[in-house]
Amino acid sequence: MPLSVVADFAMVIFFFQVVIMRDYQHVNVVEMYKSYLVGDELWVLMEFLQGGALTDIVSQIRLNEEQIATVCESVLQALSYLHSQGVIHRDIKSDSILLTLDGRVKLSDFGFCAQISKDVPKRKSLVGTPYWMAPEVIARIPYATEVRNRVPP
Repeated sequence: MPLSVVADFAMVIFFFQVVIMRDYQHVNVVEMYKSYLVGDELWVLMEFLQGGALTDIVSQIRLNEEQIATVCESVLQALSYLHSQGVIHRDIKSDSILLTLDGRVKLSDFGFCAQISKDVPKRKSLVGTPYWMAPEVIARIPYATEVRNRVPP
């Protein structure tokens, strides 16, 4: 694959992230303040979460049940909001969950998001990080915003 195609694909993913952060404001979604096109680069001024990614935190300390519940609740609230807007994230993982120093939790990494609509009510594309994928995504069963509570046959 030519380098220009890879660069163009990376720009499209980055653009999707900017659009989601710009258009969907929620207390548990990372906030974007401004974006700039500088030459062929897209610069984004966004909220800085000093606590870092959940991945880094859990590699250093063990979270207790209350802390885990707080993270889960915050991520589920962000997803509930996005789903109510017809947006599916498609790449939930600990690297996409950021924290503030005072323990607030925010969802980030919106490059693989997709919009569900009447014209495109479901997706079956295989995107995201395979280690974190749901079985129905790997099996390429069409999906939308609903939650499956069983493993596909």
